[in-house]
This record gives sequence, C-alpha cells and structure tokens, in this order.
Amino acid sequence: MKSLIIRNLSYKYPSAAEPIFNGINVDFEEGWSAVTGINGSGKSTLLKLISKELKSEKGMITGNDLVVYCAQSTEFPPAELDEFMSSYTKEAFKIRDLLGVDDSWLGAWDVLSHGERKRLQLAVALSSHSDVLMVDEPTNHLDQKSQTIVIEALKSYKGIGILVSHDRALLDALSQQTIMIKAGEVLKYRTKFSLAQEAYNQTLSHKKKVLGEQEGEIKKINKVIQDQREKVSLAKKRFSKKNVGRHDSGLKETINGALFTSKDKNDGLMLQRTVTKKRHLSEKMGTIAKEYATGISFEGEIAKHNFPIAVEKSCIPLFETTELCFPRLSIDVGDKVGISGETGAGKSSFIRYFVEKVDFQHDFLYIPQEITDAQAQTLFEEVSELGSEEKGELFTLVQRLGSDAKALLQSTVPSPGEVRKLLIAKGLLLHPSLIILDEPTNHMDLDSIESLEASLHDYAGALVFITHDQTFLENLSTKRWVFEKSQAHRYEVQEFL
Repeated sequence: MKSLIIRNLSYKYPSAAEPIFNGINVDFEEGWSAVTGINGSGKSTLLKLISKELKSEKGMITGNDLVVYCAQSTEFPPAELDEFMSSYTKEAFKIRDLLGVDDSWLGAWDVLSHGERKRLQLAVALSSHSDVLMVDEPTNHLDQKSQTIVIEALKSYKGIGILVSHDRALLDALSQQTIMIKAGEVLKYRTKFSLAQEAYNQTLSHKKKVLGEQEGEIKKINKVIQDQREKVSLAKKRFSKKNVGRHDSGLKETINGALFTSKDKNDGLMLQRTVTKKRHLSEKMGTIAKEYATGISFEGEIAKHNFPIAVEKSCIPLFETTELCFPRLSIDVGDKVGISGETGAGKSSFIRYFVEKVDFQHDFLYIPQEITDAQAQTLFEEVSELGSEEKGELFTLVQRLGSDAKALLQSTVPSPGEVRKLLIAKGLLLHPSLIILDEPTNHMDLDSIESLEASLHDYAGALVFITHDQTFLENLSTKRWVFEKSQAHRYEVQEFL
C-alpha cells in the first residue's frame, strides 16, 4: 500500500514571528483524508509543502514524487487546461462528461462562472494520474447538483487523496481518516470527519475543564504571592536604614550586623518558589489550544429612510445568447434575502447589476465571490493606514471570526478565508444598513461560518446573500430569490416569501 509520510516537519514564513509547524509527524494512506482547522491554521501551507511549492526548513516528506495540487483560487486556469480539453482519450471524455465540462469552455476562462472554473480545475486534476491528489475547497461555488457530481468524481480516485474543505457533507462522504490542525498540533483520527469531530470535542471539553482548574489554581497562587510579598516587605523594613538618624551609629551597626531570622529566610524562599510555580503553570496553560470568543454585534443606527430598495423588471445578458430576466424585486429593512440557483444561472451577474442600479450612496457593504491577489494587497494597505482606534476595533472583529488579525497582517501568504474575514470586518467598521455577500461561506472554516451566521441573524439592517450552503440559506433567509432555467437560453428569477 502506498503512503505519504511526514516526519519532524517544521516551517516558518519569513515575516512570521513563530513557526506555523514545529516538528509535526503524520502519515497519509490510500483513500481520502480530510484535513481541517481554522483559517490560518496551516492547512493550505501543509498542502504546499507536500506539493513542493514550499520548501520545509527541517524534516522529511516521502511518497510525494508525483503530486497534483488543486488550489482554492479560481483566478487563473490550470497550466494543463488546453492539453486536457484537446485530448480525445476515453478517460478524458469520461472525466469531462462526469463533471459536465462543455467544449465551449476552452478559451473562455474569463467569462466562466467560478463554479464552472472549479469543475474545469478538478477535471484537469483527476486526469493527471498522480500518486497524491490534493484538493482545496473543491465544492466552493458549486450548486447542489454539481456538488453531487464532484463527490462521485472524487470517489473514483484511487490514490492518496487529501481533502481540505468546510463542506460537512463532502467531508463525511469522502473521508476515511481525519487530520485536524489545532494550534500547530496535528491530530489524526482513523475515521470520517463527523466521528472525528465528536472525539475532538470530548478532548476539548476535558482541556477546558483542566484550563478552568488551572485558572483557579493561579488565582490562589496570586493570593499566596501577595501575602508572601507583604511578609518579605515587612522583614526588609525591619532592616532598613531609611529612618535611622545620620549620627545614630549604634543602630546602624546593629542593622549591619543583623541577619534574617530563619522565618524571614523561609518567607523569601517560599516567594521565589511560588513565583516559579506560577510561571510554569502559565506556560502549561499556553499549550492548550487558544479558543477565540466568537460572534459579532452590530452597532450604530440603521438608516431606515434608505428603504425600501427596488430594481425594476428587466432582462440582462449573461452570455452572447443567454439572458436573465427578473420581475420587480424589492428589499425592506430587516429583510434577509437568500439567493440560490444552479451554477451559471446569473446570480453574481445580477448582484453586480443590483449594486450598480441601487442608489444607496456609501451605506452598504458588498463583498464579491472571489478576492484577487491585487485586491487583497490593496486591502492590506488600507488597513495599515487606519488609526489605532479603528485598527483595534478591526482586530477585535477579525478575532471574533476566529483568526488572529495581527498574525494575518504579518503573513505574506494569508489564506483566502482570512482575507475574506478581514474584508468583512473592515466593511463592518462603516456600520452599513445593507450588506451584500456573494458566497460568504467560501474558504471559511466551520467555526467561523457558524459565528458569521449567528451574527447576521441578529443584524437589524437588510441582507442579500448568494449561497450554495443549504444550512446557511435555511437558517438565515426570510425571503428567497431562486434563479431557474426556463428556456434553452433564458434564466428567470422567482421570489418566495
């Protein structure tokens, strides 16, 4: 049986203060392994080390001679795309048919939806005959039908599969073992994700109990230290010359010749030992994985005079021969409009049209489906120019979405999920009355998705969001706009209350 073996692996980004991995050990066997962890925990970094895109400082990786890495981003086409689309082998036809790849997609990357791009990425990756196939968030941008297709396609892979995803259905459908990255520690469970998560939660409950006990012990130690310092301070005062007269040579000689009593010495030694005990206990607490407080509270008044917002009945072009038609659609304050439909139905095109048509001045936050490297760089520059008060508020928002903002800004290669959190947090500083999100759960870890969902549920303004995440859609939406194909070259929007 083939295996991928990692031994004593360490890696630190040049700009980071601490290594992201320090002497980790893990084995990957044939079949699919799920790799999970919060944004910035090192999931994508691990995949890049395995694929040799990054070079480790210490340690060894074996079994990664022929590796294919299908990354999260759909900004650029895979290098082998033209060769794959021009292949007439039985296998190439089978993969194209399995993933619903159309011949017309060749040379049309810039006008394809992100979901169509993702299916092309996966098709090229599956045709590679690799020993190790690594896929990073493969169901991002995909509708329910396409997600089912992708799951069946990935099940056909016979080598060592490594899957990074926040999609719980996908993780359980594929994973035979689960690798969790927690605060630089790598935990391995020989079972599917949901069972591994249960086991980890039990471990976490125990850690929290230990943490509570240690915090209680430190409080007691602090009280002991305070009492001991007072005793030592009194002893020092007895031997102080501060209040001795300049000419009182007799008392000075007495003090100079005096020695601490055995009790005084013991008090001093006890203080040193207690302080040392506290330091060791604090260091031990630091090894327990850091749990961020989650949940965002929206502050500021909602500008209700901006509502209702409406777009009039119209049709807009999607491709050369395809159009999207919709009735008059309106949004009132407090509405949470969930937009769903198959990939390529024009959802993102409609949102861009909506943003252009809405006369809402600057009182809205719009976050697109994908954020380019150039946009991320601009975002980082804008954040660096914020005042200390705004920056502090921003860092708090990012932390409450499950990431360390300061570490994020120091990173030269932040994950797409971390960049999305930073963009959301920066937009929320403006206290918008309308929030528009295109696939907000893409690239985000499970804990962050649940935190964002709970926060948006309590948001008093209007929310419009596109998602293929059924749980997210059902939990949030008070109104639905469904995009469906009505004719060969025509999509329509139906509204459901």
